Formats: sequence, C-alpha cells, structure tokens
Amino acid sequence: MARQPVEGSVAEMKQIMEDTPAARSGIKSGDILLQVGRKRVTQPEDVLDASFFITAGDTVPITVMRGNQKLIFSVQATLHPASRSGVLLASPGTPAINQQGIPLSLGSDVPPTP
Repeated sequence: MARQPVEGSVAEMKQIMEDTPAARSGIKSGDILLQVGRKRVTQPEDVLDASFFITAGDTVPITVMRGNQKLIFSVQATLHPASRSGVLLASPGTPAINQQGIPLSLGSDVPPTP
C-alpha cells in the first residue's frame, strides 16, 4: 500500500489478474495509479469517476508510478466477463469497486477525508 502519497496518489495496484487488459499492457502489482484517461487519480475511489465514460473497446492511457519511473500504458477496455455490463481494466478487488463492474484491486493506508 502507498503509505505516503506518490505524486498526490495513494492508489496502489494490489493485484493484477492474469490475462486481463491491464496484465497484457504491462501494469504490475505495486504500481501507483496516477491517471486513467484524462482523470487524475489520488485515491482508489477516483477510478470509478475516471472509468464512468469508458466503453468496451476504448483504448485508455493509464499512467502509473513504478519506483521512481512514471509509465504510461495503453489499455484496451473489455466487458467484465462476470457481469457483461461493466468495463474490465484490471483484477478483482474491493467489493465497492467490483459492484461497479470495474474490478480493480487498489489499496491505501491513508484514511478518507471526512
């Protein structure tokens, strides 16, 4: 988990399921998610906002920090195999995100602001 914000983000990729768009693009566990498309990510919940207008088939730039390197990956969104209604960008994880059809496993040690 990102204990301290990295470029303002505490959204750490915790798990990347094999044979998913994220895995095929090169995103790895431990990467800190900085941006999805044009939307900056500072906490895991931002992924829902960022992915709201993503449609299956869209190619989306995903910006992450890996160590001290900023990397940009092109990820082609697909339908979530379980729901066939949500977009799949990475791997299963937190229930709130899974229910939205965006199965990302992200984490943060920083408590949410009230």
